[in-house]
Amino acid sequence: MIRNRTFRYVTLIILGLYVVIPMYASVQFSLESGYHSSLTFNAYTSGIDQPGLGSSVVTSLEVSFGAVAATLLLLVPTIIFVHLRLPGLRTWLEAVSLLPLGIPAIVTVVGTLGVYNSAPNWFINSPMILALLYVVLALPYSYRAIDSGVRSIDLHTLVEAGRSMGARWWVLFRRVLFPNLRSGVLAAAFLTLALSLGEYTFASLILPSTPTFPVWLAGVVTTSTYYAVALSVVALIVTWGLLVAISVVGSGRQRFAGGAAQREAEAGEKIDLTLAPQALDTVA
Repeated sequence: MIRNRTFRYVTLIILGLYVVIPMYASVQFSLESGYHSSLTFNAYTSGIDQPGLGSSVVTSLEVSFGAVAATLLLLVPTIIFVHLRLPGLRTWLEAVSLLPLGIPAIVTVVGTLGVYNSAPNWFINSPMILALLYVVLALPYSYRAIDSGVRSIDLHTLVEAGRSMGARWWVLFRRVLFPNLRSGVLAAAFLTLALSLGEYTFASLILPSTPTFPVWLAGVVTTSTYYAVALSVVALIVTWGLLVAISVVGSGRQRFAGGAAQREAEAGEKIDLTLAPQALDTVA
């Protein structure tokens, strides 16, 4: 037990240093901004004033949230349906979900442009096509997160109980399935969001005229390295903030649901205790 705990602490410390040391070096470099005798926030203030930052951030957010919405709408019902009605296809779905890891990005881009060559220009030149590509790119991670959540619950029992009480599928999903799948859905949403916000290759090849934030940031490097590092630090902080927010929202709702269930159980016990003397009198 002591050895396992020591190994765990040593591993966490090494991983922490692996993240903290480069982060500290980046912050130190951005604060120097060419003035080695003193620290200044000139790189941050000047970097925010760079032209094109606002539009690139808006494009990245549109693509990222579009990819998250499409991923959840596509995978959650599909995985639930396969687990309920077609369990033999789970192995095939797992194999298909791993394909994006073995296909080079340039092959995916060329194939996508070839398939959608006859599509309207408003679709090819819009962030929509990039969002659909990010759904495929994040498939190995989002599928595993949702599938693990579905496997962790007794799906058949929950569905049969809800349907036997006359609940429609939408009510059943909203009140029964989603609260139990919340952790897996939130994990899939964050993984897709984080991958979409930081992806460069697809964005640079598909949308060169309306660059996302990573593509715009790569162009800023040619202007000033200090600006690029400062904005990278800000992007990392925002991404970590999203992770913390999603974790807090998920854990907060779970604690609320657990507290509500505990209060209902305690109320039921009190009702049973108050009715016990009356029941005894009736029997007597």
